Amino acid sequence: MHIQLGMLHGAALRMSAFFFLSGMLFSNRRFSTWKSYAQHKTKVLLVPYILLSLFFLALDPVLYQFDAFFPLSPKMNILGIYPDIQNAFQYLGWNLVKIFIAGKSSIGSGPLWFVFNLYAISLLFFAIHQFTSGRKIFLFLFALLCLGFGFFLNRFHLHFPFGFERICTTFFFFALGNLCKNFLLRFEKQKLFVLLLAFFFAAIFYAIFEKPDPNFSIMNNDLGKNFGVFILSSLSGIFALLALFLILNRMPSWKIILVFKGILRNISRNGMIILATHWWILLVLRIVFKSELDKPFWAWISLPIVFLGMIFFIPLFRSKLNRLIAKEKISWRESLSIR
Repeated sequence: MHIQLGMLHGAALRMSAFFFLSGMLFSNRRFSTWKSYAQHKTKVLLVPYILLSLFFLALDPVLYQFDAFFPLSPKMNILGIYPDIQNAFQYLGWNLVKIFIAGKSSIGSGPLWFVFNLYAISLLFFAIHQFTSGRKIFLFLFALLCLGFGFFLNRFHLHFPFGFERICTTFFFFALGNLCKNFLLRFEKQKLFVLLLAFFFAAIFYAIFEKPDPNFSIMNNDLGKNFGVFILSSLSGIFALLALFLILNRMPSWKIILVFKGILRNISRNGMIILATHWWILLVLRIVFKSELDKPFWAWISLPIVFLGMIFFIPLFRSKLNRLIAKEKISWRESLSIR
């Protein structure tokens, strides 16, 4: 696309914040054994990851007009390999390798790599949490070890099946989120001006430390060359985001604030659908309308197209294709509700 819409400037924040928040929400109350926990996570994460990956692979236009569309499609990076693909059959085969071996989903639903990654680090964290009896110092030391090993693999461009290298890196943020839960509960009770100052300074630090890089990718464990900059930018960005959420929670119950909060809740409920479908829509636009969307003005047309696509896909998956995402069937009105 011609425009990046600020996405590069949020690269160090997006996925690290997601795994941090996931760690905050970790709980073993309902599932007290590793087996029961693994069965639950397999049902709600691994199975939807596989089914959605295959679903959007079946909708990939490259499979049906390979010669015309393959040159315009994103290039695959599988375990550090850029395969030489000559036909639709090979394209299909490498997509299956991408789904089941690399843990990165198909080209048509690329962002779903986070689902498999979350599945893996959730099971790993549960096991370590049980083994250490939840002792924070041991959890923190193991998280640091994982982070250091993940960055070591990044520096030497080493890749393993199932995204082992990015599992190491992202495990740190998941564990840190869990370890910081009590601190954030206390921080939430601070006065509003304290939250505002925290957000202001954290945002300033993020702007200082964050270095936009088009090659940065947690999915590929490509973290840049400076370990300190990566950590400082990620942590300051996470803290700024959390402070912003706490500030919004203190805001008066004005209608515009309630609407904004409702939109965020809807996004959190339907995040898996939104990430997969928005990427597929952009993929189709990139392939079919690339020449038009490379122009500065027409690039903005992609925004309402993606928005309308979400309005269509969210009810479709929640009311008709709910089994693909392991969700209970609800009406289209409920699926789009922002209350």
